[in-house]
Amino acid sequence: MNIAICIIAKDEEDSIGDLIDQISFQTIFGSISTAELLIVCNGCTDRTAQVARNALLHANWPEGVKASVHDFKEAGKARFWNVAVHELISEAAEIALFLDADVELAGGSVLKDLVFELHSNKDAVAISGWPVKDIARKKRKSLVERFSLSVSAQTQYAHSINGSLYAAKLECLRKIWLPVPIPGEDGMLSAMIKTDGFTHPPREDLICRAHKPTHFYEAHSVRGFFRHEQRMVIGTTINGWLFEHFWQSQCTEHVGKNIRALNESRPTWVGDLVAGKIGNRRWILPSRLLTWRLKNLRDVSLWKAIGRAPFSIGATLLNLWPCITANAILRRKAAANYW
Repeated sequence: MNIAICIIAKDEEDSIGDLIDQISFQTIFGSISTAELLIVCNGCTDRTAQVARNALLHANWPEGVKASVHDFKEAGKARFWNVAVHELISEAAEIALFLDADVELAGGSVLKDLVFELHSNKDAVAISGWPVKDIARKKRKSLVERFSLSVSAQTQYAHSINGSLYAAKLECLRKIWLPVPIPGEDGMLSAMIKTDGFTHPPREDLICRAHKPTHFYEAHSVRGFFRHEQRMVIGTTINGWLFEHFWQSQCTEHVGKNIRALNESRPTWVGDLVAGKIGNRRWILPSRLLTWRLKNLRDVSLWKAIGRAPFSIGATLLNLWPCITANAILRRKAAANYW
């Protein structure tokens, strides 16, 4: 089996070296034929590329591993996902692993477990990692930290890509081009996979999740939390408009090639679509984005709903401000370049 490991990084000089070191000790390299590791730096204003090169030189790579750093002046995760899949990853690769540069792997066999679980699943096209906030490892947690962990535990998705770590079969990925620019690339990728490019209704079984936690990520500060939620709201809203656009097109062939043509011939097409959806409306966001955290109170026992209610209601109230600010950003019609 041939695999590709891809890290798309922007201004991650503080974490990229540690992640490369962790990858070098992963047990997967003893179980595959060849592997390539690609660090795709985009729009960096720091030393991410240089730190990555140094880390690659000092790591102890097994025979058959080819590692490289690609440094681009332009920015955009979706843009360079397209570049990685269609230009940088070799044709021989069968499975690609994508990682964010600021994660910490939960063990030495994480990548191996993901790849072999995906390889053995005949139905699945992709497998998502299981992220856990780093504060989960603390023995003594504050009330705020406990609240944060409880909310996270109630908002896990078993059949969607988590962009911080996932593996996918390249036979499927090579049909996909992501719209550029877009702030919700993992949501778009999930939809592309589950609908085979908007040619059939979603099949949830095409994406699965790892059976146990795979990686840790840094819990957001209060300011970081609001910014993250704001970005998620914007990404979800724009994705919804794009999904509606693709379904209305009644595609009989995978929409990927059409997206590629639009990216190349009309670089402003996503922004134009966003502007058309916004018009002169004062409130733009779908109402479901205000209350989606209350969904986990449905179809459960009364006692379970009572236990969940304080966390779900609290998270819903905290989500109001990000929704208000996201609505203002969308009204300025600048959200397509938000990432």
